[in-house]
Amino acid sequence: FAVSVLLASTATTADFKIVGGGAQITNRHLSSHAKLSLSLDPRSATAIVNGIPIIICIDLELVQNKLWPWSTTFLEWRYPVKLSYHSLSRRFTVTDQRKQSTAVFHTLGEALRQLDRFSVIEALPATIAKKQNLVVRIRARIDTESLPAPLRLISELLPPWNEQSQWHEWPVQ
Repeated sequence: FAVSVLLASTATTADFKIVGGGAQITNRHLSSHAKLSLSLDPRSATAIVNGIPIIICIDLELVQNKLWPWSTTFLEWRYPVKLSYHSLSRRFTVTDQRKQSTAVFHTLGEALRQLDRFSVIEALPATIAKKQNLVVRIRARIDTESLPAPLRLISELLPPWNEQSQWHEWPVQ
C-alpha cells in the first residue's frame, strides 16, 4: 500500500502534440516524418530521477480512406523510446528500443528535444504500395504497459499517466 501511495504521488501530467508531418511512397518504401512537441510535468522528471523510466511510443498506421465511415488499416508500427536517468553520471538517457541505440543528455529538456523530430522509412508489400487514397496516422503516448506493476493499475485510475496526443493524419504522396 505504501508503494502505491508513493507512486501515485509521482503522477505525471504531460503534453504531447503532433505539430505536422508528411509521408510518401517511393520504390515500395513508406517514408514518413513528423514534428512533435513533447513535454513532461515536473513530477514526471521526479519519477524518472527516482528510477522509474518512462517509455514514449510513437504509433504509426498506414490507412486507406474510403467513402463510408470506416477506413482500412493496412499496417501498424510502434516506435518505443525509453527516457531514463543514470544516477551515477547524473545524465538522462534516450534509448531507441528498435535501433538499440542510446543517447545521453545533461537535462531532461535536451532529451525531450531529441524526440521533437521523428522520421522513418519502412518497406511495404507490393500490393499495398499500389493502393490509392492512403493516409498516415500518427500519435505519441506514454506506454502504460511498460510501467512497473504497481503503476499499471494506477495508470488506469490517474489519467495523466496515460497521456497521449490526438491521432494526426496526412495523405501519402
